[in-house]
Amino acid sequence: MESTWEFDTTVGAGSEVVTVVYEYSSDEDGTYNESIKEVWFETRNVIGLFSDEAFKELECEAAMRFQHHKLNFKQTSDI
Repeated sequence: MESTWEFDTTVGAGSEVVTVVYEYSSDEDGTYNESIKEVWFETRNVIGLFSDEAFKELECEAAMRFQHHKLNFKQTSDI
C-alpha cells in the first residue's frame, strides 16, 4: 500500500520554508521504497531546483524525520 507523509522544513541560504511530501510503501513487515516525491514552495513543486548535494541532505533529513514519526506513531497507537 502506497502512502505519503508531509512535513515542513527550511532550505537554502535564506532558510525558506518548504513542504516535503515523502512517499512510502508499507505492509505487515514495515515500510519500504521510501523517497521524496515532491517539495513545495508557496504553490509550486520545486524538487528539480535542488543541487545533488542539497537534495541528498534533504533526503537524509526526511529519512530521519520519518523514522522519528514512525516511532511516535507506534507509541501512540499502542496505547
